[in-house]
Amino acid sequence: MSDCAFCRIGQREIDEDLVSYRSESVFIVPALKQRPNNPGHALVLPVSHLTGLHDVPPDLLHELIEVTARVTSAVKDAYGATGSTVTQNNHIPGQALHHVHIHVIPRFEGDAFRMPETELHEAPRDMRLARAAALRKALRPRA
Repeated sequence: MSDCAFCRIGQREIDEDLVSYRSESVFIVPALKQRPNNPGHALVLPVSHLTGLHDVPPDLLHELIEVTARVTSAVKDAYGATGSTVTQNNHIPGQALHHVHIHVIPRFEGDAFRMPETELHEAPRDMRLARAAALRKALRPRA
């Protein structure tokens, strides 16, 4: 799927510097659109182009959820979050990118979180690079 931005990242064609974690089957990048009160919103994605959660083979689904669980812990170290909200959209109206991805949104006391968020803003690349680096560091195995 050469027109799918997530496939191009998964295949290492673009934005490799934004990848916080990569295995053979799964990778993590900061979300392009970020909530002002929830810095560090990340996406967990399969490398292969799958458009619906129901299409993900069980072994890959297990890895996606396992990596998502690691991110929910890592956002505490990476961004000082107190917790996280995890969501996944499956062929919803208005969805722009049809490639399975799981959102991990860091949560903070008093963040006034709501869905849908009307204050989403495209985060500058340098901000996303910094957030990717912080999460990459927090995801490293502890010695």
